[in-house]
Amino acid sequence: MCPEPQSAFTPGRRRQQQGSALIIAMFILVLGALMLAALARLSTASGNSLIYEVQGQRSYWLAKSTLELGFIQLFPLHQPAQSCAAVTTSSRNWNSGDWSGCQSTLSCEDTTIDGKKWYRLVSTAQCGDGDLLTSRVLSAEASE
Repeated sequence: MCPEPQSAFTPGRRRQQQGSALIIAMFILVLGALMLAALARLSTASGNSLIYEVQGQRSYWLAKSTLELGFIQLFPLHQPAQSCAAVTTSSRNWNSGDWSGCQSTLSCEDTTIDGKKWYRLVSTAQCGDGDLLTSRVLSAEASE
C-alpha cells in the first residue's frame, strides 16, 4: 500500500505556513516606506536647488541694475562725466516687492592713465537668508 499524498490544506501543513503572509506584508511595507523616504528627500533637494537658482538670478539682476544706476549717475545725459563723488555708494536694503530680502552695494574708483580718466564700478548684491543666501559681484570700467 502506498501512503496517501498529503494536501497543502491538511491541518499539519497549515500550521507550518501560518505567519508567512505577515512576513511578506511587512517586507512590502518596509520597502514601500524606504522608497517614499527616498522620493521625499529627492523632492526636497530639488526644491532647494530651484530656490537657490531663483535667488541667484535675483542677485545677478539686482547687481546689474545697481551697476547701471551707477553709470547713470556717473555719465548723465547731455552733461560731462561726473566724478565718483556723484555716485551713491552706500549699501541699500530692499524691503519691497520682488527685491525683499535683498541688499546691494556699489563702489566707484577713478584713476587717470596717460591723461585719460578711467572709472571702475563694482556692484555687489545678496538675496536670501540662512542657507539659501546668494551673492553676485559685477564690475565694469569706462572712460570719458
